[in-house]
Amino acid sequence: MIRSILGLALWLACTVAGPADWKDKHVEGTREHHLLKFYPEARVDEYSAKDFDAAEIVTGYKKGAEEPAVTETVEGAVTRFRYEHKPRTSPLEIVRQYEGALKRQGFATLVAGRDQQFPGLPALGGSAAFGSFRLDRDGAPAVWVNVSAWEQNGPNDPMSDVVIVEIKGMEQKLEANAATMLQEIEQSGRVAVYGITFETGKATIRPESDKVLAEVLKLLNTNGSLKLRIEGHTDNVGAAAANRKLSEERANAVKAWLVQKGVKPATLAASGSGDSKPVADNGSEAGRAKNRRVELVKQ
Repeated sequence: MIRSILGLALWLACTVAGPADWKDKHVEGTREHHLLKFYPEARVDEYSAKDFDAAEIVTGYKKGAEEPAVTETVEGAVTRFRYEHKPRTSPLEIVRQYEGALKRQGFATLVAGRDQQFPGLPALGGSAAFGSFRLDRDGAPAVWVNVSAWEQNGPNDPMSDVVIVEIKGMEQKLEANAATMLQEIEQSGRVAVYGITFETGKATIRPESDKVLAEVLKLLNTNGSLKLRIEGHTDNVGAAAANRKLSEERANAVKAWLVQKGVKPATLAASGSGDSKPVADNGSEAGRAKNRRVELVKQ
């Protein structure tokens, strides 16, 4: 097995065996994705679906560049399909079919066409085609779909790989606790708290944040002399001024939650830094997720 286009975690079989029967049943456990129906007259040979994972995908294209494909590692719900298609289905047709189906759902086409249009993308054997598509919500990428198609052993053995990434943060199962927060504050004077989440573009705290907030409350209740500044931080999506305002509103929302639970207002301050203090690269979704945080700073 070898890696397909630019390490997209797509595998291309390198055997010389004859084409499989596309009329066979899909591999056991395969489920149709809610955004895309199964490709007609094709068989799913490999399938995986994970609630949270990372995938390296093509997110752009620089025409005429020596390395034209722009890749990025994104995180979220990742679903992968490997298809065996009806003989003599061209790779370009496969990509165009996906392009049309996704366009009807509001996806934008970043790149789509035969491999000759993409110098630097290695041919996958015989004819090949590739497409990258994106759906935005609230001004930010929400879903990525990458499609690569090729002729494995000639026109009678067309194949394709489809990767769908629905951008989302990981469900926080391993929660921060009061003891570890205190330890970090004593060592460095501050602690980044993940698991306090908000409605998109708002300062409304999501209900699933209550467990983490309860640990912050415990931290304050068991350390009566502790005074904290609650700092809000965002990624760099959107205007800097708007991000600063949003981060301050979110910090004040956390303060209000704690005061409502009995914490003395005089022991708490709140401020927002927007996107001015990143702790990771905003060039990837993984980095942006780390930058969206609440910090507790000892006063």
